[in-house]
Amino acid sequence: MTSYNPHSCRRPQRAIFTLSLCCFTLILSIVHHHVEAFVPQSSSGIDAIGRIGTIMKPLTPPVPPLFSAPSPFEAASTSTQGKSKKQKKRKPRSKNGPSKQKKSKNPKLVETWRLYGIGVHPDDLSQEDDKSLLDQNRDTNGFAPFPKALEDVLLKKLKLSELPPTTNLVRRSLDARKKLDHPTFQYVVDVPLTRQASYDLGWKNRPGRTEILESQANKNETSSIEGDASDDDSINQQKQVIVVGTGPCGLFCALQLALEGVKPILVDRGEPVERRGRDIGALIHRRNMNPESNFCFGEGGAGTWSDGKLTTRIGRNSENVRWILEKLVEYGAPSSILWEGAPHLGTDNLVKLLRKMREHLKELGGEIHFGTRMSNLVLEDGVVKGVQVEDDHGSRTILADATVLATGHSARDVYESLHSCGVQLEAKGFAVGFRIEHPQKFINKIQYGDEWGPTVKTGKSTTDEVNLEHFGGIPSEHEGKLPVPSYRLATDKAEDGTGNSRGVYSFCMCPGGQIVPASTNPSEVCVNGMSFSRRDSLWANSALVVTVAPDDPVLESYREKYGVLAGLEFQRDMERRAAVLGGGNLTVPVQRVTDFCKGQVSETIPSSSYRLGVKSAPCHELYPEPITKALTDALTHHFSDNMPGYYHPDGLLHAVETRTSSPMRISRDRESLQAIGCDGLFPAGEGAGFAGGIVSAAVDGVNVAGAVMDKLEGTTSRTGQRSKSVGFSY
Repeated sequence: MTSYNPHSCRRPQRAIFTLSLCCFTLILSIVHHHVEAFVPQSSSGIDAIGRIGTIMKPLTPPVPPLFSAPSPFEAASTSTQGKSKKQKKRKPRSKNGPSKQKKSKNPKLVETWRLYGIGVHPDDLSQEDDKSLLDQNRDTNGFAPFPKALEDVLLKKLKLSELPPTTNLVRRSLDARKKLDHPTFQYVVDVPLTRQASYDLGWKNRPGRTEILESQANKNETSSIEGDASDDDSINQQKQVIVVGTGPCGLFCALQLALEGVKPILVDRGEPVERRGRDIGALIHRRNMNPESNFCFGEGGAGTWSDGKLTTRIGRNSENVRWILEKLVEYGAPSSILWEGAPHLGTDNLVKLLRKMREHLKELGGEIHFGTRMSNLVLEDGVVKGVQVEDDHGSRTILADATVLATGHSARDVYESLHSCGVQLEAKGFAVGFRIEHPQKFINKIQYGDEWGPTVKTGKSTTDEVNLEHFGGIPSEHEGKLPVPSYRLATDKAEDGTGNSRGVYSFCMCPGGQIVPASTNPSEVCVNGMSFSRRDSLWANSALVVTVAPDDPVLESYREKYGVLAGLEFQRDMERRAAVLGGGNLTVPVQRVTDFCKGQVSETIPSSSYRLGVKSAPCHELYPEPITKALTDALTHHFSDNMPGYYHPDGLLHAVETRTSSPMRISRDRESLQAIGCDGLFPAGEGAGFAGGIVSAAVDGVNVAGAVMDKLEGTTSRTGQRSKSVGFSY
């Protein structure tokens, strides 16, 4: 038997290939001979060959441009050589062989693609690029400025020589995870492409990577949020709606109503930001507290003198959220809030834009009554007709077609008043704990390390010099500059000593900030954090809180005595205990975080940003034992592993942080958004238990405004729109 030889099987194939090559050479020479008969004698051989190429070149079908605009975008499009109409189509010889270009359906249709994860090295961002972003300007078309480094990356990815004018920067965030070789700025960008161009690039609709947002045909559709005040002027201008509270929920609810042609009447116990600023100055410098105008009460709500965070869990790209952010920019907020991954306004920016928003509301026909506290509801047969208010001139009644309650979570007297009126309330979970403060230079090192920590620059010489000294006084070799870092910590496995686990998490982290008094009563101590827009202080602070469930055993004695108001009374009791530990006069009790976990009073304490004075105290004795043990377990067994260096003797706990959210909810119908059992009353925002933070509160205000319009007009046209972007999960 002869053995199998694979090479012997290939000999016939080689012979056939050689014969085919000879035939092809013969045909080419014949064609060349015939073409020479038509070439003039003065033509060179090169000209003849060029003409041969021209004659033999098949017709190439036009390729759709990458963009609807003409060149250079059309010229940058790559194409493959097509076939003559007379040529018979043939299948490729193999899967790896050349393939012809395929056309997509509607190839010229322009679609907006959202590209995620466009990474740029910090050193590639030149000083000019960085300054253009810090200036937070936008071009005349309303699009964010593009750093040159980002533009270069996009051009390479899109195979273009120039970006189209409508390419838009959507978001920028910093990825500084330790597993990366270096920090990277991650961008999200919207790019208009023809359908054929995206097909040629091999793009598919993949959420979180490459997403199709809209086609050109749908791009000019108007938003369904903002109403047209001219549509029903004859009807709506006769309507009046009371809005109690001028925090983000109340302001945006009133704005939406005014744009619909309804007259909003805003009532707030506090003062406008100009007067409120003076009252806060008197509190800080002379310890003179105005119980109606302070860090909690007044125009803009508690968030005005805070960090002004605009992060939200309800979707940065939802229609309501984008509309709210764009309105803030119209009123003077930096346009970077539209594209920064963790946007914040800062107290200084908030004060400016609130003035402009107030003037706009007045121009739209709204009324604003500051220094006016709601004392009770006007109820007739289960229908809310208005509110009773008190001001410097005494008591009076304001009547309207509907009433919106957007009072915030610190207006405890409002809950008590509603409870006495029979309005249905329900307990909800909340969280309590402390505000922890570290030197910002520590956080810079923990988050960025020794290599990149020195690149943090705030523009304030004292702060920057302290940071550089912390890293040995040697300037960084990197040209890039990183933002002041923040952090986020959370665990749901903190043991509380009873065999149960609790959630412990950081909240409202303020890099480069300070701790401020959030008390509304001189006999109570409560703290909060704030930052200015530059975040240039020497400290970093954050709430560090433990979850408390509505049926929590630590509330048992309070439930027996106060019923549904148990959570509120628990918060109040903890604040009174803190006032006693601090010795009164709004002095805050403090303890090193390491001493807190060891259960011992701190003999010495580091410096603090709290300006009314701190006192070393046994803060570990303040809360019920399960809360203290859960916080201790989180610090020593979870957060110390997640952020090595966070559990440090210079970490200082300030007592107490109790007002992270409302401990109760005003029950409301999920369709009409009216209070259950009280027709015409619309509870809204954080105080009502339906939001948490500036953006979600503002979104809930817009949703409630839509519900009010449905009631006034006798329709349900806005119900479907609310369900898509409501700021609270029922």
